[in-house]
Amino acid sequence: MTKQQETDINLFLVIAIVLTAILLPTFLKIKNWFLQTFNKISTIFNSVLKYVEHTTFFQILLYILFTIFIIYVLYQIIKLIIHKISEKRENIKNELKEIKKLLKIKATNREKISESINLINEKIRICENSKRFVKYIEPLEKKLINLELSEEELKQKEHLGNLQLREKEIDARNEEKERKLRESEENKQILLRRLRIEENRVFKKSDLNDKEVEILKEEGFEQVNQFDILEKRFISVLIKPYEKLNHSREHIFLVWSVTRFLEYNGIKIIEEHLTKGADITFKYKGKWFAIEIETGKLLRAPKQLKEKVNYLNKQYPNRWLFIVSNEKLVPRYAKFGLSTQRNRVPEMFEKLLKNA
Repeated sequence: MTKQQETDINLFLVIAIVLTAILLPTFLKIKNWFLQTFNKISTIFNSVLKYVEHTTFFQILLYILFTIFIIYVLYQIIKLIIHKISEKRENIKNELKEIKKLLKIKATNREKISESINLINEKIRICENSKRFVKYIEPLEKKLINLELSEEELKQKEHLGNLQLREKEIDARNEEKERKLRESEENKQILLRRLRIEENRVFKKSDLNDKEVEILKEEGFEQVNQFDILEKRFISVLIKPYEKLNHSREHIFLVWSVTRFLEYNGIKIIEEHLTKGADITFKYKGKWFAIEIETGKLLRAPKQLKEKVNYLNKQYPNRWLFIVSNEKLVPRYAKFGLSTQRNRVPEMFEKLLKNA
């Protein structure tokens, strides 16, 4: 038997003796009240009670039974008291155990630290309301401060870690962007090489896909609609003007359009001249022919126009042609040589070849 159990038994005996000594005279004085109560229980029992009311044996028996009842009641009361005392002691023991456990705890993550801080605050409130635990308030408060500092430190570390992670993500995204840009630039250069933009200044839009159109526009090509000599209708094209030459988009288009027409008609040798001579020359049956594209500029420079006509007559006698972009200007150019608007090029082309 443990020392604690011996103490509980001794306490029970002391309480039983004291309560018996205090309460027994009182119970004896209310004997008549109990007798009246018993009388009401049963008529038969009342008859027996009246018969033996003044019998000494019955009184002794009644005292014995009553005493047994009182002792049983006292036993139950004392048992309940002891249980409550034991329960309180157990609660105190558990509370103390939890407090000591909290004082020793070493939290390594924010979730555990936050949980421990809440528990310590709760225990501090309990200690403040109990004299038995007052001495633990200060250690708990110190522990609380340490945990709060640790929590703040972990927050800073997590914040720093998040910043570093974000920087890595940004770097990864930038690298991916750069990779895609490099890849896009490489694909662009491949496409430009395939289109040969240094050689070709005009592209028919219907022959291109959306990506090619986009890239050509990035490279300075402009979309225009012009009447095409070969197809005899307006078509949409992308044109890149010459940076150093004063050639209009219309002029560039007509050179391209005439070249297409000549190729379609079986002309094999065709040359384009950007600065000197005629705009287009081609060879047919051993003879060279010339085509001059005019938008009206030479009309404003009569001297240059005369020099141009003299040059064409000398180099290509009866083998040259003015193609005028504006039909209203055709009569003015016709004064100097064979001239036509773009929609009549096929018939004038035949006439040019026959005259030669």
